[in-house]
Amino acid sequence: MPTRLCKLSELADVRSGYTFRGALEHDPEGDVRVLQIKDLRQRAVIEPDSLISVSWEANKTPPLLTSGDIAVVARGDSNTAALYKGGQQIVATSQFFIVSPKTTKVSQEYLCWMINLPQSQRSLERSGSSIQAISKSSLMAMHIPLPSLETQARLTHLQRLWDEEDQLIAQLHTNREQMLQGIYQQLIKE
Repeated sequence: MPTRLCKLSELADVRSGYTFRGALEHDPEGDVRVLQIKDLRQRAVIEPDSLISVSWEANKTPPLLTSGDIAVVARGDSNTAALYKGGQQIVATSQFFIVSPKTTKVSQEYLCWMINLPQSQRSLERSGSSIQAISKSSLMAMHIPLPSLETQARLTHLQRLWDEEDQLIAQLHTNREQMLQGIYQQLIKE
């Protein structure tokens, strides 16, 4: 059976992050962590312990990320997506779109992986002169192939293996550099 092509809007709801008033300052006693664009610039992983904390003083309940939500950077050249796996109270700033899967026909990990693929990134319409931004409608119109859940799981497992391989290669490179520096230092002393 051929893989069905869906728009993201068929598979998930998309909302904007929260607009904070004023500058954000870390409060060690804060009850809510804040995801900012700088937190995802170098990686596609949400690391709650590295986020600043704030005390939520608004009259409303904070618009927290829920486990399985995907935060997509809305501004800049790279619109990285990161899957939130839960664990802490996090609010994403308005620099993000929050993608919440609404069907069991797509895994959250697969959907995040698809958004991060280069061809998916190229499909996003960007606007703005100095800082590029994507629109909510452009993100919602993104086409997502929808294979079986089994195939989705295999694809994301394969991606995890590639990511692990990349990390191991980087670590081997670092170890080799350190070893060579040690050898050079030892030879210089002789």
